[in-house]
Amino acid sequence: MQLGPSSDASDGDDQLPAPGPPGPPGPPGPAGMAGQIGSGGERDEEVRHPEVVVELTGGDGNAYAILGAVGQALRRAGHAGDIAEFLDEATSGDNDQLLQTCMRWVTVT
Repeated sequence: MQLGPSSDASDGDDQLPAPGPPGPPGPPGPAGMAGQIGSGGERDEEVRHPEVVVELTGGDGNAYAILGAVGQALRRAGHAGDIAEFLDEATSGDNDQLLQTCMRWVTVT
């Protein structure tokens, strides 16, 4: 296997793809996700309420269950006034938008 351009007449199957941009890898997830680590190592967007932790891993992936879990966590943490704004933003798109919004508003585990 070669790591660079080939000088023989191979079909190219033995070459590795070019590496990504330098810097630390971002969190796993879809490309372009808000909150990823940028080239300078800082977060593109801070979590609005990082002290509010919501465990979504292993739970019900239903959109209503996710909205309810984050809404309840915001209410318990004293941010009930922000719930309507969160819901408007989270429901403005598809499931990807919902999850990205959750990660911008609270710490998701």
